[in-house]
Amino acid sequence: MYELGRIRQSLGSDWKAFENILKAALDSPYTLLSNIDSYLLDKPGKQLRPVLALCAARICGTPGPLSHAVAAVAEMIHTASLLHDDVADNADTRRGTLSVQKQYGPRASILTGDYWFARAFVTLLQYQGAFLVPLYADAIQALSEGEMLQLEKSRTLDLSFKDYYTICKNKTASLFLTAMVSGALSVPRPADPSAYRLVFEKAAYHMGMAFQIRDDMMDYQPSVNEGKPYYKDIAESKITLPLLGALSNSGDSEYRPRVVAWIRRLEQGDSKALDQIVEFVDRYRGLEFAGGVLHHHQLLAREQLSRLPGSPWQEALLKIAGT
Repeated sequence: MYELGRIRQSLGSDWKAFENILKAALDSPYTLLSNIDSYLLDKPGKQLRPVLALCAARICGTPGPLSHAVAAVAEMIHTASLLHDDVADNADTRRGTLSVQKQYGPRASILTGDYWFARAFVTLLQYQGAFLVPLYADAIQALSEGEMLQLEKSRTLDLSFKDYYTICKNKTASLFLTAMVSGALSVPRPADPSAYRLVFEKAAYHMGMAFQIRDDMMDYQPSVNEGKPYYKDIAESKITLPLLGALSNSGDSEYRPRVVAWIRRLEQGDSKALDQIVEFVDRYRGLEFAGGVLHHHQLLAREQLSRLPGSPWQEALLKIAGT
C-alpha cells in the first residue's frame, strides 16, 4: 500500500472535498463524542476505501458532490465496523495507538460506531444518494455476517477453506465493491457505468480478497508487519489462511486435532502452544501457500482492471491491486 499516499495527493481537490464532508458529517455538540471523533480523525489509517471510490468516479467521468460523499460514507462505515470489532476482540490498539474501546471504554466505542453508521446514511441522503442506500445496507449486512461467521469458527475451530473465503469476501471485499461501484455511479454524467460496473465488481472482489489475505499473512510475519501486533489472530483463536495452508500441506485430518489442542492451550495462556503453532505454519509452508492464493487474486484483479480505459486512475487501481 506504499502508493496510497501519492494517489491521495494526486486526487487533489476531490480528496479535500471528501475530507471536508467527512469532518462536517461527524460534527457534534457533545463533548465526549466530539473528542472521540477527533481522536479517530487524527489517526485515519490508509483510507483505502475512499481512494477506491474516487478513482472509480474519475474513471467514469468528473466527480461531483455525491462522489465525495460516497467516499466519506465508505470511510465512516469501515471505521464504524472497526469500532465494534475492537470491542468484540477486546483489542488494545488500533492504527498504532490505543483503540477507542481501550481509551474511552467499550460502551463509548459501540455507541460511536452506531453514530458513524447513522451519519453515513444521513450523508448519503443529504447528497441525493438514496439510490445507493441498498448497496451500503448490503455491505453492512455482509460485514456483520462475516464477523459472526469468524466468531463462530473461532469457537468450533472447524474452519474450512470455503468458510475462510466467505469471511474474507464479507469482511473486506464487500466494502471494496460498494466503494468502487458507488463511486462509479456517483458521477453526474458517467461514461457508460453499466459497462464498467461488472468490471469494478469483479476487480473489487479480487482486490478485497488479496488485501485480507495479505493482512492475515502479516500477522505471521513480525519482521514486516508494519508495527501491528503480531500473532493477534491466532491469539484470538482465529484460523486464517497461513494456518489453513499448513494444515492442507501436512494433512488436515491428521493434524487438525493437534492444532486444535494447541489453540485450546493457548486460550489458557500457554505461550509454548503459540510457539508450536508458529513452528507448524513455518514447517508446512503455510505462508507460501497463502502467498500463492494472494498472487492468484492479484493477477485476477489486474486482469479485470486492464479492461478499463487507460488513465492515471486506472493505473492507480492497478498499483493498489499489485501491492
